[in-house]
Amino acid sequence: MPRGRIGRFQVMGLLQAARYYLLKGDLEKAKSFGLNRAIFYAWAKRSGGRPARRYAAGATAPSMPPAARNIEKLGNEAAYVSETGFFTIGDEVQRPEDYDRQIAQRIDAVVPYEEAWKAAVNYLKTFPKEVLLDQRQFYEKVYLPVRDHFEEVIKRYSKSGGLDELLS
Repeated sequence: MPRGRIGRFQVMGLLQAARYYLLKGDLEKAKSFGLNRAIFYAWAKRSGGRPARRYAAGATAPSMPPAARNIEKLGNEAAYVSETGFFTIGDEVQRPEDYDRQIAQRIDAVVPYEEAWKAAVNYLKTFPKEVLLDQRQFYEKVYLPVRDHFEEVIKRYSKSGGLDELLS
């Protein structure tokens, strides 16, 4: 039996990583991108997207870190890249091992991560490339419809057998 539900943050991170991987083919950078975008969207949701607003805890909006002078685009979505080549928000670099800890391990606590990854990639392959390249379309057509029941996507798209019993 599943041991809970996969959270929205993890679903966003997983789908963004799979999106980057399908479009660019680099798994390590895909993990960095997935975590970066999950953090960005979580921040945007909390702040309403207002960049100069301060919060009670003293946190400020994501900004360009001094070391990040490069911007990488994925379709019409842009993110800052550090000198190490990984994505960054503020002075925090999102490394592949951070993705593994914050996304993969938490998914693995519910369902095997490899099954979730395979399902995410297969699910994204059902969309036209134009949807994957467009930030708004990706959010509205890919993420929103499955964010609260990604386990159903896993059941449908993992195609490895055995998982149906786990999720029943």
